[in-house]
Amino acid sequence: MSTLYKKILPPLPFILLTGVLWFHLQTMQEPLFFYREQQQIFLFDSTYIFSILKQIGGLATFISQFLIQFFRIPLIGSLVTALIGGISGWLFWLTLRKIHPALYLMPLAFLPILFQYLYLMKDSYHYEGLIAMLFWSLALNVYSYSPRRFNWTYRTLIGCLLATGLFYTMGSVAILFALSILLFDVLQKCERWYASFIPLLLLLIVGSLCVLGGSKPDYDYVFWMKDYVEYFIELEPFYGFSWQVALLVMLLFFLSRYLDHIKTYLKALVAVALLALSGMYYTQTALQQRNKDFYTLMQMFHYIDTEQWDAIISSADLNYNNYLHLNCLNLALSHKGVMQTDLFKYPQSGIQSLVSKYQAHIEESFLFSQIYYHVGITSLAYNFAFGTSVGITYGSPVMTKLLIKSHLIYGQYPAAEKFISLLEKTWAYHEWASSQRKFLYNDQAVESDPELGTKRKSLSSDKDLFANIIGLFDNLMIILEENPQNKAALDYTIGTLLLSKDLPAIKTFVERFSGTEVLPILPEPLQQAVISYAEHDPEYCRKYGVTDKVLSEFSIFKQRVLGLRHARQNLATGIADYQPTFWYYLILSK
Repeated sequence: MSTLYKKILPPLPFILLTGVLWFHLQTMQEPLFFYREQQQIFLFDSTYIFSILKQIGGLATFISQFLIQFFRIPLIGSLVTALIGGISGWLFWLTLRKIHPALYLMPLAFLPILFQYLYLMKDSYHYEGLIAMLFWSLALNVYSYSPRRFNWTYRTLIGCLLATGLFYTMGSVAILFALSILLFDVLQKCERWYASFIPLLLLLIVGSLCVLGGSKPDYDYVFWMKDYVEYFIELEPFYGFSWQVALLVMLLFFLSRYLDHIKTYLKALVAVALLALSGMYYTQTALQQRNKDFYTLMQMFHYIDTEQWDAIISSADLNYNNYLHLNCLNLALSHKGVMQTDLFKYPQSGIQSLVSKYQAHIEESFLFSQIYYHVGITSLAYNFAFGTSVGITYGSPVMTKLLIKSHLIYGQYPAAEKFISLLEKTWAYHEWASSQRKFLYNDQAVESDPELGTKRKSLSSDKDLFANIIGLFDNLMIILEENPQNKAALDYTIGTLLLSKDLPAIKTFVERFSGTEVLPILPEPLQQAVISYAEHDPEYCRKYGVTDKVLSEFSIFKQRVLGLRHARQNLATGIADYQPTFWYYLILSK
């Protein structure tokens, strides 16, 4: 029974904690796992793989990119991350119990990895940091067997080999390893423990040479955690807690030997208290680190990439005060073909609800490229997509897909073929890339395709136009002139007119296009706009497509408004049932 107890009980907490962490990561970080997949292109290409592996920390980058490419699949990102954490915690525990087998302190073995999970809540922290901690715990566990089996000379040699191996494959986590084995030997009172300074000194020399030789830009990259964050991020003290707590936990296990005399139930209480305190701290810090609007935007990007338009429209996480969220919502409405009728069923706030003001953020570039491509402003879509691809270190598969389609639309087949060949070397996108080859050097195939053909017909013949200068509305008008059947451009044209509340411009547009191929029938919100500027001329309204139903509804609405104003009652409350109309937006929106 005792043997069974020793074999079964220790792994149980790690299995349970890994399951809890999987659930937590899935709940808290799922959008970010999707986003990480969109921030890299992993190629099954020997030249590409070798170019990664030859860099310092290259193996960590290789493993990270290989795993992240599967994060496109729901649940995989959280599952893989939880398993890495569970294995790392278990390996660390196997080392800690050699210092002192304090079973009740076992939850502390998870602390270093919990901080890594907190760091991963920011997209600026690289997944390589988590992979590096896994290999740190593995190397430390391997080293922990050496004092019993080898003399100090071989032990030191093993330490040097593991330290330098970690440095070249995993990066700066090797410094943590060197400090860990030094502390381990001191706490274990190993033979000539001071020899463990040699791996640390070796790393200091190797790291300094790498900086002086230009392999790394600064000492923070070889002796601290700068290796695992974006170059423009300033390291806060918080980023060091994962490494610091690892050393602290080793010390606590050593000190726990002085508590062996206390009763078992007290040890159990200590274990429960440690779990509770760690869980409370982790949960509270995770909630503080989590930017809900940003995470929602990342989720919307995943839905855009996978064309889950209904999921965007029905999302309860959308913040209608966030322009980028509204941009995603209206893009989904247009893709579903209901923007013209359902625009005001959702809160809107001016033209920026369609395309917000550009502030040079990479998330904006990603979203705007999708919007401009959808409406047919291909040049701007290409510009944003190319800028996003260049701005991301390892490229973006979603933006590369858009570059391929843009080149096909313009008939730039050699460039399209280059990007197709690139994506054909990926796991998730190779089938799609191969399916685009039928368009190469085949104008007829492009022009007959429902998507690419519509975009090509929408191209302006005027080569002197600069789409980024003339503005959204003028671009849309040019597209409608070139291709009256471009329904997406019509969606955004009508949306721009209505959200701007520019009644003279609406009048000009209606009189020009009503009854034509562009605008054979006026959608109801546009009818409501027509009667708003021509309420005293019902025949004019009927001439330009306003139905008797809308005329009657306006009469009732007008009487309601006049009655509320006469009674000096709250207008917004009194006409709340008219929120899905242009009239409500015209009167009450700022």
